[in-house]
Amino acid sequence: MSSDLLSSLRLVTNSPNKIIAVKEINHCDSSFIVSSFLGHWIKHKNVVIIISTHNSLRHYQLVGLKMNYNLQKYVDAGTVLFYNLGEEVVSGLMSNEQNTLQNHFMKLQQMIEKLQEISSVTNIVFDGISHLFDLNFSLNDVNSFSNNIIKLSRTIENSCVLFHCNISSEDDVTYLMANLLSHKANTVMEIENLPSGLSADVSGHLIIRYPGMKFEDEHMFTLEQRSVKYLFKLFDRGVKLFAPGTV
Repeated sequence: MSSDLLSSLRLVTNSPNKIIAVKEINHCDSSFIVSSFLGHWIKHKNVVIIISTHNSLRHYQLVGLKMNYNLQKYVDAGTVLFYNLGEEVVSGLMSNEQNTLQNHFMKLQQMIEKLQEISSVTNIVFDGISHLFDLNFSLNDVNSFSNNIIKLSRTIENSCVLFHCNISSEDDVTYLMANLLSHKANTVMEIENLPSGLSADVSGHLIIRYPGMKFEDEHMFTLEQRSVKYLFKLFDRGVKLFAPGTV
């Protein structure tokens, strides 16, 4: 079901250096998006590095099992690497080490170089980039860190980088960071709860924008194709999409 989700949203392409920004609005749970990508990449034998300040490896292991793949199996095999950035930052603070994002980027660069020895297609997931602000990094620090990751990805053949952002409110620094990433992205996904509250039939709204298409031939992509709205319903083993007004 996760592969059907990505295919229907035209998120699985062979375009090199694809940047995807996922904007989680008002505490809506959008981790199923990350798990869907992980499942697709694993199925196609791509190697992946997960950088996280938000969800744990155990979280994605449990979600992956529901989506019919065993993430831990690939972690043990070395084709998926998990870097707990939040834990590494806190550990550095406790031990009074030099704790800059540049130092962590250098570690990530070394990890990615090892992955490239396994496969030329190396994908990057950054889960919870917004939480770096909770660790007292500035907007300039976090933006520079994300830019370095994007620049690194452009040296990797057919790479994809997914940034997962948690947005608190429009007057918060997380909103600014999400917008900065959106301007760099080929695809932007906005996930939000229903304004009316909980529903037995629908879990929330999903809006897909394709800012990368602004450079495409206008005859190939209509305006409607550049911004698509869906309703979605989460199940134990996946997600189902609905067109607005069909539920």
